[in-house]
Amino acid sequence: MLRRMKASQTWFLVALVLLLVGCRAHRPTTQGLRGQVFWVEGNLMPQVSEDGMAAPKEAQAKRGVTRTLRIHALTTLDQVSLGDFLIGSILTEQVAELETESDGTFQIELPVGKYSVFTVEDDGYFANVFDRDNHINPVEVKEGVWSFLEIVVNYRAVY
Repeated sequence: MLRRMKASQTWFLVALVLLLVGCRAHRPTTQGLRGQVFWVEGNLMPQVSEDGMAAPKEAQAKRGVTRTLRIHALTTLDQVSLGDFLIGSILTEQVAELETESDGTFQIELPVGKYSVFTVEDDGYFANVFDRDNHINPVEVKEGVWSFLEIVVNYRAVY
């Protein structure tokens, strides 16, 4: 019965196989980094009014902001020059750069590895998270996993 298929049946069978193979689940990106950048400024010190009630804070609420992010090979404190509030220069290799959306969200595909993430500010770079080994704003990208990072840019806030 299979010995003598018509040409139209053969083409139909080939098309069906190609269609089924092409319909496999496809993930265009496999792993990387996603997250959001927030801006905070102003007086965040706890305050009590004369009647004992907490006074409202003068600070702005945490809000998502557009920022350029620079992703470097994992960086320690001795691999940067430090200023008063910002980082002046970074000596490790820059791996990627991206612009966040207007609400601060971002996503970038990255190879498996460990990285440090910095925001670009007018007078330098910002990062305010350190691990016990003095790695600056460390994040690890693992095979097939999207790592999440929230960055709070707060060098103009008082706590």
